[in-house]
Amino acid sequence: MIAQFKPMRQTPTKDQYKKGDVLVVFGELFNRGYANGIVEEAQKAGMKVIFSTVGRRDENEKLRALTPQELIEKSQSIINVPLEAGFDLEPAKSGRRPVDQLQGLKLSEWNKGKINFDEIEQSRAAGIESFRRRVAEFMHELEKQIPPQSNILFVHTMAGGVPRAKIVMPAMNRVFKGAGDRYASSEEFWNTDMGRFCAASFEEVTGNTLHHLIDLSQGIRERSERAGNHVSYVAYGYHGTDVLVSGKYQWQSYAPYLQGFSKIQLENIAREAFSQGVKVSVFNAPEILTNSSSIFLGVEVSLYPLVGALQKEGGGNHAVEQILKDCGQLLNTDHNLDDIMSYTDRYFKSEVIQKWSQFEHWPQHNGLEQMNQMRDASSFLIGLHKDPKHLMTSLLSEVVFRACGEIMLAESWSPREPVWWLGHDIIAKQSATQK
Repeated sequence: MIAQFKPMRQTPTKDQYKKGDVLVVFGELFNRGYANGIVEEAQKAGMKVIFSTVGRRDENEKLRALTPQELIEKSQSIINVPLEAGFDLEPAKSGRRPVDQLQGLKLSEWNKGKINFDEIEQSRAAGIESFRRRVAEFMHELEKQIPPQSNILFVHTMAGGVPRAKIVMPAMNRVFKGAGDRYASSEEFWNTDMGRFCAASFEEVTGNTLHHLIDLSQGIRERSERAGNHVSYVAYGYHGTDVLVSGKYQWQSYAPYLQGFSKIQLENIAREAFSQGVKVSVFNAPEILTNSSSIFLGVEVSLYPLVGALQKEGGGNHAVEQILKDCGQLLNTDHNLDDIMSYTDRYFKSEVIQKWSQFEHWPQHNGLEQMNQMRDASSFLIGLHKDPKHLMTSLLSEVVFRACGEIMLAESWSPREPVWWLGHDIIAKQSATQK
């Protein structure tokens, strides 16, 4: 299904959440992640935030809840039911786990590994059953913590699903970061047995967990709505984003984004639920630097044009001017923000990058020339800074996740669409609402 590109162009009206309403984080909250923005916004509104955990693995790789010490370190109101999704460590009927099938495979043979997919499907079914059982337990505990007259917002933050076999990450590093002899085609990777395994794992963790959340919270939703309360769901997607190029906003995307196929699944689940009257919306957010995005070489290049959007949409606003000033102070004295925009204009208008910016073909696989140009752009832009450890992309990432949180909280009260794109224009407009 080819999605229709629907960017949000105007900031939504103020949400109607009140003190005592409940925001439920479905998936563990880590530092430097998208969901921190909506959590901070909810806390400002006086909402009660209930957190969850994916749990941890013990020395025998058995899933467990957090220990008392781990709960203290989290310092959050957590329902301590481990919500780890996926099936990579789930035994098939033979007792063999999916990761065991890749055991002993050498990096030089990454594209030759063979997998028994009958066993994979057995493990997948067992993983789904286990996950749904734990989610049902989570919902049982959650209901005890929701006040009778509270509106509820579920925030789906589940993502990832890289199988925990030792060979997978080194092989993926060749796809996402490889150069020269170490470059690997993402299309070749995706068509191997290992790639097919990853595709199934991504789909379960990133996509289908939204279905399970909506399905297994049905009882809470219906009881709350019968009492006259609002119940909504938001999820974090990625499907490319608008950035400013030569004064106009144009769609672009990072490639190769193999998780993109599962993000499409996430969108389709939201569309189906929305058509049945569930208030749910997936927000395709701009790229930011997170702990998990560090695997993607050059993903930060598309963050730099946000300075142009901030100048265009928020010039004169004190908060925006401070952001721009802070960004400019990180650059070498012989460079400025105009240099950034001039370079990114040339980069996104180049023939190579234009070839990899085709919405109807998303997600696109990588190419050697494209990866080299992205790597060069990343290195060049980092080189404009005084200190490569202090980049403006860190500041801009915070701008994005805060603005996304504000927009998502406001729009979630009565979502107009099951899928939205949040481009740099709406991020800048939202940032300009700050005093």
